Amino acid sequence: MNSMRRLIAFAMVALLALTMAFAVVGCGAKKEEPASTPPASEMPPAGTMNSDSTMMADSSSMGH
Repeated sequence: MNSMRRLIAFAMVALLALTMAFAVVGCGAKKEEPASTPPASEMPPAGTMNSDSTMMADSSSMGH
């Protein structure tokens, strides 16, 4: 029974070490950012209002 607890503890420590290794490799390597900024055509100007199809109509103005 004691060997089973020791095996589970070792497996958890190994899993934690593997997770930390992936985090260090994934987050630690910074990619070089391009010197140029992205083109302005991708983002609309901040002052414009786009129509949003997810907006709900006011139910109080609708005649029932």
